Amino acid sequence: MSIRTKWIALMVAVVVMLVGMQVYYSNIGGTTGQSASPETTFDWWIYSGTSSEYYGNYAENPAVQYTLRRGWGPEEKGIALNFLQPPPGSENDNYTTMIASGDLPDLIDAVICEPPRIMVEKGYGIEITDYVLANMPNYVALVHSNPVYFNNAVSVDANGNEHYYGLTNLQDDYDAVFQGYMYRRDWIVKYGTNPTTGAAFTGGYTDPADADSWVDDVVFPSGGTDPKYISDWEWMFEIFTRAQADLGIKDKYCMSLYYPGFTWSGGLLSCFGGGVNVWYQDAENKVHFGGNEEPFKTYLQCMHAWYEKGWLDHDFNQRTSDSFFQIDSTSVRQGMIGMWNGQQSELGGRLDMHDGGYTEGIFVAGAAYPINDMYGPESCRNVPPNCVMGGELTGGGVIITPTAKDKDLAALCSYLDYFYSEEGALIRTLGLSAEQVADFSENTFYASNGLSDGAYFINSEGKYEKSNVLVTDSGQLNTAVGFNKAPGLLLVKNVDLGYADTYQASLDRWLLYPNTGFFQGTRTTNEMTQADSKTCDDIRAKVLEYMTKNCANFITGQSNFDKDWDKWCTVLKKYKIDSITEIYQYYVDNYPFR
Repeated sequence: MSIRTKWIALMVAVVVMLVGMQVYYSNIGGTTGQSASPETTFDWWIYSGTSSEYYGNYAENPAVQYTLRRGWGPEEKGIALNFLQPPPGSENDNYTTMIASGDLPDLIDAVICEPPRIMVEKGYGIEITDYVLANMPNYVALVHSNPVYFNNAVSVDANGNEHYYGLTNLQDDYDAVFQGYMYRRDWIVKYGTNPTTGAAFTGGYTDPADADSWVDDVVFPSGGTDPKYISDWEWMFEIFTRAQADLGIKDKYCMSLYYPGFTWSGGLLSCFGGGVNVWYQDAENKVHFGGNEEPFKTYLQCMHAWYEKGWLDHDFNQRTSDSFFQIDSTSVRQGMIGMWNGQQSELGGRLDMHDGGYTEGIFVAGAAYPINDMYGPESCRNVPPNCVMGGELTGGGVIITPTAKDKDLAALCSYLDYFYSEEGALIRTLGLSAEQVADFSENTFYASNGLSDGAYFINSEGKYEKSNVLVTDSGQLNTAVGFNKAPGLLLVKNVDLGYADTYQASLDRWLLYPNTGFFQGTRTTNEMTQADSKTCDDIRAKVLEYMTKNCANFITGQSNFDKDWDKWCTVLKKYKIDSITEIYQYYVDNYPFR
């Protein structure tokens, strides 16, 4: 090959490389007003993205692209983001492989991570205190404005110095959770009778086109219009059984459980005297291991009774691959189940297929966690649950990894700080305004989804109110229009989500009891040393493995409470559960909330 030929080949290669780089950076950063460089291009691993019906990669999110149009940091540099999102169902495995390989992105979604300080100690994260203090005035001001924010966002050493090891999501008030127990209230109306008078219930939709326009005169045995106690739930199960028999639903049951028979974060099992089946703290800040305590035993006895009566899905512990809490989601969607742990999008009449099937005329209402009034000793009765999924003021966020330490972290932190301002918080919480959509006319996403006037407007009460398109959406458009993967402030106080009264009432029931006993993600875990954290992780993993394999046997009757409960407790004791109890108690006593 001649020198001239070699030179031409070299120039062609350079051009191809430059074009490839241009395509790469345009794909990862979307439309930007400022050019991004390698030092301001960041790989960001997110736990889950948005439904592929809207876009294939999170970088196509219009809110992401809008915020990348300007420069950030002291030098107003352009930012580009490459979002790495694992396929649905592989998130945990993908994270584990990523951590084990050491091939880290620049940012990691903290929803799955260990506490930030532990991530830094293990070399998976870096301390960002200097960058936060210099470039994140919004975040620092918010963190110091609320003791709950501070306790979950900042680590304080023995000398009183503050350290930032990651960024934490903040909320300006408690808001509705996205899931909870729900039941078919239309079946109660059609097949139930007033427990006092014996009269038939009446009710239905005032507007067939409105999924939330339901009105009825249902009264529960406890005397209220909503189920409050375990006895209310059992009354419902009897009604559901009659409904399923009348409708000819085969292989019927009333409710499905998470496949091990429990959720490790509490939930239903916390309704039998409080606590969880792992570690929790009581009202006097005493740490307990609940897996061998009477409340958990009482919970299992209740579940066994329900299993024997045919009220529980007899295949519950085989549903490890079903969606969302591994319940029988297919039967739920087909309208064959009376009660389940579901999501907001299933409330009201949103499951009605209008095809004459089992979902015809369905109305789904949210239910608060029930208080046990029937099973076990008196100590396990009439005790409000204290370890339930409830509203939180902090949680999640991001970890910045060593991979990013030589990049422009000042620009990155300046960019992330934007989402703790009101303007940025609005984009994160709701999406783009009408003015922002008009200014971003080159992006057609909003217009093509009926949102030319933006994701929200200011109503007559001066609150930010969702567009009706988003209020009535039964899919994932709400999460597709905003940048909810960014760490930032979630606005609650001044936001009117436009929910109907019946819909809001269901959401309120999921927040009826506060989560006061489960200290995951609190200062106790944030301040724990790496050695103590490893001890807890190792023991907890073995304990949960044993429980997951054997707990369901008590529910199904393969294990006998009289013969096998003592053995269960003895085995758990051998796993050195008291060691974790002592470690947690030390941090509860020595690192109290400010």
